[in-house]
Amino acid sequence: MQRNIANTVISLVAFMALIVGLLVHRVLSPPAMTNEQMLENGLFVYEVPRRISDFTLTNQDGEPFTQDWFKGKWSLVFFGYTYCPDICPITMATIHQFEETLAKVDKDAAAKVQVAMISVDPERDTPERLGDYVRFFGADYVGATGEYIDVFNLARQVNVAFGYQPQEDGTYLVNHSGEVVLINPEGHFHGFFKSPQDPNKMAATFRSVLNLWQM
Repeated sequence: MQRNIANTVISLVAFMALIVGLLVHRVLSPPAMTNEQMLENGLFVYEVPRRISDFTLTNQDGEPFTQDWFKGKWSLVFFGYTYCPDICPITMATIHQFEETLAKVDKDAAAKVQVAMISVDPERDTPERLGDYVRFFGADYVGATGEYIDVFNLARQVNVAFGYQPQEDGTYLVNHSGEVVLINPEGHFHGFFKSPQDPNKMAATFRSVLNLWQM
């Protein structure tokens, strides 16, 4: 009899602990925004994420950078170049601020994020130069480059446009989109953070995306 009572008490305690745990998780988790609310805060999310065709670029260590890199984590991808005078360094710094902000409020969410910058200037951005550039903003950031056509085809799949503007001194600038692409852990194009980005809004909307993804 005493054993039955003890088993019953243990079962009730375990059940109550589960209920309390679920309630605490619900209280601590941020409320999920609608797609419209996320858009108002700078993040456009597709109703159905878009598949990305296979591609092969080269990372800063001279190794293949393929779609497999996206698998398993949420990827923030920015298309820029190291000679960029303004938008690129500002955007990369903002991404770093986003990660710091996210880590302060939700370390688990921050651990699910990885960052890559893909050069739209493969003529000048060698893997080594790109690696030095991205690691200035984040020690674990990845830089990738490749043949123009390969970069162009990938950029087109995630709605990024770029073009070259010759300068009088014989150099050139690259006009390009300022959005930060969001790719989900399945390697699909999930949405993008509109330019200019705000690190606090990025953290809030990303946590909302994460909660919806886990539902």
